[in-house]
Amino acid sequence: SIGVTQWQERTVERSLKAARQRAISRGNTFIAAAVALLRTTGKVDFTVQEVVDRSGMSLRSFYQHFASKDDLLLAVVEETVHRHVERARRRVEAETNPVDKLRALLVAMFGSQETDDPASRGLALFHWHLADSRTDEFAATIQPYVDTVGEILESGVAEGCFRTDISVPVMAGLVTHTLVSILDMRVLGVDAVREDIKADDLVRWCL
Repeated sequence: SIGVTQWQERTVERSLKAARQRAISRGNTFIAAAVALLRTTGKVDFTVQEVVDRSGMSLRSFYQHFASKDDLLLAVVEETVHRHVERARRRVEAETNPVDKLRALLVAMFGSQETDDPASRGLALFHWHLADSRTDEFAATIQPYVDTVGEILESGVAEGCFRTDISVPVMAGLVTHTLVSILDMRVLGVDAVREDIKADDLVRWCL
């Protein structure tokens, strides 16, 4: 049989591209609605119907994009992390020394959450729920942090800037998990050590 022509392939490609952009745009509309509800309530106990009502879209459209409210909140976390990491990387790229790069990254991350923003509190609560109920997805959400820290540590170890008694992957994991826990506890108002932990404290731990 005769295969498809090039114009047919181009038509299908354009059609798929347009459908992809529409799906992303509508997904972003639901994400924005969820963030607005988080800011209003500070909690994640709102319903899918409330998200739909705020978005101005249909319930059918919601379930075409997200399997559940948890899937929507997971997307909110992923988008939030993506923005934080992109902003932090811009600061990192302005530095040349690995120690300064790590400091720039951690300073950026420490300032990435507003403790008085109800949305931050809601996302912190969901983060803990996610860690318990969907461990793989939780690990994936913080992987961009781990990767970025790991890149800096690896270059610093090669230059003799950081400690070598702990492997880079383990050290990157320890730094990231510590950072995420500190940020979550800060947002939730938990003061376990009764002393403010700063970015430089984590930097010194790596030296």
